[in-house]
Amino acid sequence: MESVLDRRGREVLQAVVHAHILTGEPVGSRTLAKRYGMGVSPATLRNVMADLEEMGYLARPHASAGRVPTDKGFRFYVDRLMSQGGPMPGSLKRDLEQLKALMLRRDLSASEALVEASRILSKISNQMGLVFIPVLRSTRFRHIQFVPLGSRKVLVLIVAEGGIIRHKTVTLDEEMSRKELEKYGQLLNSKFSGRTLMQVRKALVEDMEKDIAEYDALYSRVLEIANRALDSFDEAEAVFHVEGTSNILSQKEFRENVEKMRGIFRAFEEKSRVVKLLDRCIQSGDLVVVIGKEGGIEEFQDLSLVTSRCSIGDSVIGGVGIMGPKRMDYASLLPLMREVVRLINTTQTV
Repeated sequence: MESVLDRRGREVLQAVVHAHILTGEPVGSRTLAKRYGMGVSPATLRNVMADLEEMGYLARPHASAGRVPTDKGFRFYVDRLMSQGGPMPGSLKRDLEQLKALMLRRDLSASEALVEASRILSKISNQMGLVFIPVLRSTRFRHIQFVPLGSRKVLVLIVAEGGIIRHKTVTLDEEMSRKELEKYGQLLNSKFSGRTLMQVRKALVEDMEKDIAEYDALYSRVLEIANRALDSFDEAEAVFHVEGTSNILSQKEFRENVEKMRGIFRAFEEKSRVVKLLDRCIQSGDLVVVIGKEGGIEEFQDLSLVTSRCSIGDSVIGGVGIMGPKRMDYASLLPLMREVVRLINTTQTV
């Protein structure tokens, strides 16, 4: 049916989306004729809008009202019609510089950096900012690496399937050379790669309980280091953080509908469904837009989510996102998300 959308249909759909984003109200043909000067009569515009409604791009919320974009209409706009924002305002540049300064702080862990990014995103967009760090217990282990940091400190770097990366610094009883650490990292990789992290934890404990004579002293120590590091990664559930929930209260479609607002917060409290949605988004690609019912969460049918995974090198560390009403300003928010994620990806290190 999308092929039926000729130039006039596209122009009208784009104008309806713009007007609805601006006002939050149903859009009528007279509004389009006055505001966008499309060179045709309101009667002609009504006919085009009726065609768009029949094709599922617009809907009429009330019998006598104008029309609003449907999920399908917003999707077509985001994928095919949207021209992304113009020059970056000075205030936005300042906010992004603030974010860059935060990202460059070496005392912040990767997860703390993502939380700070969500705060900046929430502030800039006036929407909710989200942070998601995927669950590791059921993901498969790919690689472990020990990096000597000096003064008996070792960075334990663990990579799981999907490029998810975790790291932890542990302190040894005595120093080990880089060559020794590389040797025993290779041994652990050959022994455990392909198992889930829960299985790795179990196997480590079993190996440590075996007769010490079966292993040399260094390998026993490596088992202990790896087990200690995995202790911190043995998460009961994914890390999920929401910033700026009060911003949803300022949006008229929710401010005027208390039950709708309660449903949204109830969904966040249940958490597991939201975590599954965010996990799917991170696995799907670098920048994902989920509109209304596409997310499969009934309470979020009037919301849209813009999210992106964040990486150190080619390893995924989690994701950040913006959630707000379906009429959010996609043309400004998508470039904003790309810039924030670029800052995260280029400033974070292991």
